[in-house]
Amino acid sequence: MPRVGPACLTCRQKCRKCDRARPDCQRCISKGLVCGGYPEQFRFCGIASRGKWKGARIPVSSRSSTRTRTGVSDATPVTHASPTQEVTVTARFPSEGDQASAAITNGSSKSPFKGAPVPRTSPEKRSRLLPELPDDITILLNSPDTARLLGHYDEIVCPHQIAEVGDDAENPYRAYILPLARKKIGLLYAVLGLAASHLGRMIGDEFLHEATAVEYRMKAIRALSEEIRKSQRTSLLEDEQDTVLAIIQVLLLHDVGLRYSTLAARALELTGDKISESGVSSHGIHITGAMSVCKQLLIAEGLHGRRQRAMFFLGNLAWLDIIRAFAGSERMCFSQDIRELVACASDKKFELVNGCPREVFLVIGGALEKAKEYTLGWLTWDEYQIALLLARHKLYSWNPQGRDYPSPDPLWLAIAEAHQFASILRILRLLEPSKPASSPDIQECVKKILDATAMISPDCSLLELLVLPVFMAGADCISRHSQYYVMTRLHEIERRSEFRNPVPADLLKKVWDARAAQAPDDSTNISWTSFTHCPGLVRQHDYLII
Repeated sequence: MPRVGPACLTCRQKCRKCDRARPDCQRCISKGLVCGGYPEQFRFCGIASRGKWKGARIPVSSRSSTRTRTGVSDATPVTHASPTQEVTVTARFPSEGDQASAAITNGSSKSPFKGAPVPRTSPEKRSRLLPELPDDITILLNSPDTARLLGHYDEIVCPHQIAEVGDDAENPYRAYILPLARKKIGLLYAVLGLAASHLGRMIGDEFLHEATAVEYRMKAIRALSEEIRKSQRTSLLEDEQDTVLAIIQVLLLHDVGLRYSTLAARALELTGDKISESGVSSHGIHITGAMSVCKQLLIAEGLHGRRQRAMFFLGNLAWLDIIRAFAGSERMCFSQDIRELVACASDKKFELVNGCPREVFLVIGGALEKAKEYTLGWLTWDEYQIALLLARHKLYSWNPQGRDYPSPDPLWLAIAEAHQFASILRILRLLEPSKPASSPDIQECVKKILDATAMISPDCSLLELLVLPVFMAGADCISRHSQYYVMTRLHEIERRSEFRNPVPADLLKKVWDARAAQAPDDSTNISWTSFTHCPGLVRQHDYLII
């Protein structure tokens, strides 16, 4: 197809493809940049205020006297100056100012990002330029902002992603992701976006949490899309395969731990990656997109023995796939073959990150896959019931004693038992969705989970592995004191992990309020999954209860 004219000035300066849309290039708009216009309509009217042309007279489009940054309010000032004046575009976002920077710089040597709450700055200090992110990894790595965010990811984010070895050098989120991010710009964007949002929330810097983090995220999503498209045309190298899996996992952490404003949501819509609230990933786009790469991993020679980095990422994604299938089995993407590969080839990092024993992981994964097959009409009702009864029997007969755990700590038995009965509870609900919450077998599972989780103290790193079991017990708690205990545990996990996923607590409140509104003689179950289904969506959002 022939080109429809030259690229716009902005895309030419950045050496990137231009869609040549008129009157404004949509690529520039999606990045929140001012489109420089096209050669036939250039006029000289200002001096560049930044970039490699800083101080030079540059052409801008004469088509309009006002341009606004995409996603920014109409109040955003844009000044058109005379040829001797500097042209600036200022985006207004709420943010922290000089005091926040000082608080970051003056922290301790080990973790410069911890400390006292940062005071808010005055409104006149809340105007910043949204930084232009380079497409060259060397330039990006040499940026002071990059060093600051990578330091935050290393010191603060990484330790909370895996139990027991959180602050050690062997932490895979350090050992695997950071070296790979220094070679692959798409993963670097994803890591910087996660760190920017987390740090921004910690210090109360809304600009960093919203605008900067979303800009990095959009860049990461574009890089991920390009890698997945490439994988469909040709075989990816090992680093490229692992990069895709790593980007997907980091983006899912964005979904779980971050809260996006209206501005962020509008910006993400430009990339087709919409997030309605924290802990909700839209349309399963990330996990589902990993499948094309997984096909290559499954046929890779020596995968079992030498691709531990790939197996680490694949194992985590397979577990997240099960978690989203808890809310709706039709959302399951990975096959039982992949889960068996994960259970066989993964090391103890699988339990350190996810908590669930591999035997339980396989049984509940297989049961949810049968539920999906029944939903799609591939199984009869009798075949479906037999499969669920068999899975329930396997889980009841599974003994957590004498298993090989990541460490000799006896608390791993409590973690295992909590996941065991959370899985049993899900199968009981699949067998009889309307069974009253007061049923003896339901309440026995609730009691087992709450007793097991009560053994984990608030200062224990294993506490962060209990979100799913605590939530599953909470969904069938019928006494107010047990509901209070569940909410207390969830708040303790949030405080310790420094990541806030409001979805578990929000869903539980909806379930409890709906039960409280039932008639006294109505004991029909109120399923939490009914609050995760939107009738207007063909492909439902993913609810990540972690």
